[in-house]
Amino acid sequence: MTQSLPGVRRASPPPVAAEAPLRLTRRALPGLAAATAAPAAAMLAPRSAAAADPPWPNRPITLVVSYPPGAITDTVGRRVGERMSAALGVPVVIENRGGAGGNVAAAYVARARPDGYTLLITNYGNLLIAGAADLRLDFHPERDLTPIAMIGPMTVVMLVRPDRPYRTIEEFVAYVRANPGKVNFASVGIGSSYHLLIEQMIGFGRLDMVHVPYRGGAAAMTDFLGGRVDATLATLLFARPYMNDNRARAIAVANAERSPMLSDLPTVSEKGVPGARLVDGLCIMGPAGLPAQVVTRVNAVVQDILRQPDMAAWLTGEGVVPRPAPPEAFAAMMREEAEPLRRLIRENNIRLE
Repeated sequence: MTQSLPGVRRASPPPVAAEAPLRLTRRALPGLAAATAAPAAAMLAPRSAAAADPPWPNRPITLVVSYPPGAITDTVGRRVGERMSAALGVPVVIENRGGAGGNVAAAYVARARPDGYTLLITNYGNLLIAGAADLRLDFHPERDLTPIAMIGPMTVVMLVRPDRPYRTIEEFVAYVRANPGKVNFASVGIGSSYHLLIEQMIGFGRLDMVHVPYRGGAAAMTDFLGGRVDATLATLLFARPYMNDNRARAIAVANAERSPMLSDLPTVSEKGVPGARLVDGLCIMGPAGLPAQVVTRVNAVVQDILRQPDMAAWLTGEGVVPRPAPPEAFAAMMREEAEPLRRLIRENNIRLE
């Protein structure tokens, strides 16, 4: 069950698009009385500024969330949506469209009218992978979506069971090398950012591990806690309860940088497998062809939200590192991170479907 937040309403069916206004064109009308010329000219004249379309936004905005209620994407989406509503002066409607690792929601927004009233909050890691692998989807992330604003990277930790004989990432790597094929490493599914990190560890570190894909984090965590797999990955938010009661031991941060919440914990690349890093986080996207003024306005609002001290503190506590940036920088990051993934997938013949 989700809780209503001020300024955020539950989704209602989208309004039926209005018919395009009739367009009149000038042409000769022989025999028409001269007395009608002035009214006709008035009808054919361009619309005045007063009659032009009202400035954006002037009605509710739908913020489509790529995961079900309760997921970190949903939780952050509702908080951000509430503050977007206050800043823009219109309601922001949260609409959850989970499924296919976020691709159901992304496809829906990619097909939406590019008028700024249908936006997407999602994990950019899955979009990067889908684009790099050219997955057979009914949209292409690089062609059909507009990067608007980065919210920030999500802290992901590498977990091992406390009863295993390795307590650090260095000891884990040494154990795998001494026991080829005996360590099972769970991910949330084929084609996920977690899967790609495991493939990097296998390829870059020449580690012989068994990748065990699950359908989502809950299933992977259940088998991990039950002792059926040796290691897994999870967001800090999801992992924290199991870390606190000593049912899981965090031995590394999967991201490129250390987490401000776990400053003593090294990254996988730092102490385990050089070059292996997970690229994932939260962002806001829109359909391709979105007007530049809409992109600029939404980006400015989101940057302001991320810089608010209480929001920055809350996000950090949830394992999301606020990373305000202009749209051009976010789009450049997406382009730069896609190429290494393409190379990894191609050179290691990784199947993601």
